[in-house]
Amino acid sequence: MSKEAKSPRTFRDAFAAQVLGDIDTLLDKVEAVNGSVNAATEKMQQTIIEFEKAGETYNQAVLAANMRSKNEMVAFLQTATNSTVAKTKDEQRELIQELIREAVLAELATRKQVLLSSKTRPMLVQWFMILAICIVTALISSVATIELLHNIQP
Repeated sequence: MSKEAKSPRTFRDAFAAQVLGDIDTLLDKVEAVNGSVNAATEKMQQTIIEFEKAGETYNQAVLAANMRSKNEMVAFLQTATNSTVAKTKDEQRELIQELIREAVLAELATRKQVLLSSKTRPMLVQWFMILAICIVTALISSVATIELLHNIQP
């Protein structure tokens, strides 16, 4: 109200002045509440943005940790695989050598029995037979060794 406003003359004027004053006060309070609500909304928006940034940072940290774990697991599995492959190659090599040794010894024993049982052949023929058996055995062993080494090479 202005300073030059006159005092109300009737009860109705006084009541109207009082109601208008109360309305003015309520409007001031509504404007203050509106400003508080706007400020709270802005703060809430800022908080949401910060939460989103924090969530993204957390997500990136989890992804990085997962990637490190994956790389460590791959390295471990690679080491374990290399170790197992090397051990398996050694076992296979020993097994093949033993099988070849047994086959050659069995063949030699068979040929020895044949040579010993055939006394009718001349001595020179027997020596050529032994030489041929040794050459065949050496060739078989060489071929098997070369094949084995060829298959073992990475």
